[in-house]
Amino acid sequence: GKLILSTFGFLSPGKGIEYVIEALPKVVEKFPNVRFLIAGVTHPVVLEQEGETYRNFLTKKVHQLGLSNYVSFYNTYFDVNKLLQFLEATDVYLSTSLNPNQAVSGTLSYALGSGRPVISTAFAQAKQDITNEVGILIDFKNPQAFTDAIIKLISDNELCLQMGKNAYFRTRHMTWENVAHSYMKYFSQFAPELTLGQRKLPPIKLEHLVKLTDNFGVIQFAKLIEPDFSSGYTLDDNARALIAVVLHYKKFKTLSALKLASIYLNFLYHVARSDGYFDNYVNSNRVIDKQRNVQKNLEDSSARALYALALVSITKQIPKRFRKQAHSLFEKSFQKNITFSSPRAIAFYIKALHCLLSKWKEPKTLAVLRSCCEQLIILYEKSRSLDWEWFEHYLTYSNAILPEALILGYKITGERRYLEVSEKTFDFLIKHTFTPLDSKHLTGFKDNMYVPIGQSGWFPKGETRQYFDQQPEDTTATVEALNVMFQVTNKKHYKELANIAFNWFLGDNILGQVIYDHTTGGCYDGIGEKFINLNQGAESTISYLFARLSFEE
Repeated sequence: GKLILSTFGFLSPGKGIEYVIEALPKVVEKFPNVRFLIAGVTHPVVLEQEGETYRNFLTKKVHQLGLSNYVSFYNTYFDVNKLLQFLEATDVYLSTSLNPNQAVSGTLSYALGSGRPVISTAFAQAKQDITNEVGILIDFKNPQAFTDAIIKLISDNELCLQMGKNAYFRTRHMTWENVAHSYMKYFSQFAPELTLGQRKLPPIKLEHLVKLTDNFGVIQFAKLIEPDFSSGYTLDDNARALIAVVLHYKKFKTLSALKLASIYLNFLYHVARSDGYFDNYVNSNRVIDKQRNVQKNLEDSSARALYALALVSITKQIPKRFRKQAHSLFEKSFQKNITFSSPRAIAFYIKALHCLLSKWKEPKTLAVLRSCCEQLIILYEKSRSLDWEWFEHYLTYSNAILPEALILGYKITGERRYLEVSEKTFDFLIKHTFTPLDSKHLTGFKDNMYVPIGQSGWFPKGETRQYFDQQPEDTTATVEALNVMFQVTNKKHYKELANIAFNWFLGDNILGQVIYDHTTGGCYDGIGEKFINLNQGAESTISYLFARLSFEE
């Protein structure tokens, strides 16, 4: 195939394209499959004053250097779709401006945004946007510099691919959606009635979850929006997915959700163990990964699965055979008198028992729920201190599920102690996850923004909390718990905070970028210090669905 170099935009003498043409003889000598495409009409003002003098000058230079078979001109104006096709066919984009003070180049932005590695002269915007990770900066009017840079990139396909990926990832803040959000955030400083907290909720879409799911289960990871089949499957994700599609079916009664529910329920049967617990990891060849399941703690995933089964078994909108299957599998575990020591596993089990007790008032189930709530109370008493109202000596992931579980315990039992600890610990969590926060990372951000605890170090007691990498799962746990707290206590501020936390997905976050993909219905995998992880894996996508569906309850 051909190696395509390209540039586009209005032609004018300030473009400096002649220096690329002068650079090409040494390039094509080494790479005869190189082609240089020059797209765009002559600038209207230049055309009126000088005609096609510059284009003719370039054409003459091409002929003089014997490059007629290597350089093509497209004297036409491309609409956006044609332009994107043009850039998609490009291996390396060349930005050639001769104006060192040029602050804005739409052509450069389009090229980077399309994921193309760029060789550019060092004008103002290029110096800001072009780093060694996305391209090469060169001096003005220097054909040899163009020659060296072009040969360097087209000699190394891996380097080109990596630069292109980096360019794509690092320009997401330039998308229309994120730019619009930036403007709205700015305007709302002067017109508070435009506050982002009053935003309309997006429509609920299952399309990306469907894409991530085969006839065995939901695939764990994605490479951008494509399922990464080599990553295999987990109980965690399939239990999450089962909960999401049951809630979706309860509201919308779509056959697609029911079909997915059947797949995920069968997956839970596949990984159920004789001791009442569940295996979590299944390889891409659909064989249970015994080694990983031995090495990892299975409590959280097992308890999450039991919550999913309990939810299915009490959801009357779900067909009876599904409910019977789910209840039967839950009972097999329950009759084994399984126990949990992990705080989150205890919390998931409480949520499962709450589901069952909302329909069947079984004394044994109630006794187990009380026992689990007492476990959380004991953990709280052991960990708490004057400035630390929490169940552990650190805040990590999905923290809000712990106070949520206790408020559900209160809802069933009426035990005031559960309510008190739930509200006290949730207030502590809110204090440390909603702005204003004391952090250099948040300078200039408005109050009442949700800031999850970062995975890169968490928040140990007595130490500094981390801000990156933020995960959708944690945001969802907070949104769900706040909605439950509002439903049980009827305290309006919980509902307001739920809306604020949900807006983390829609751009009210530390990077000011949208995390939910309105096009695919998927969700990006998290927020780093400078960039978003643009993969749309199962956990993130399902987490978003949970958060969105929690407003339908």
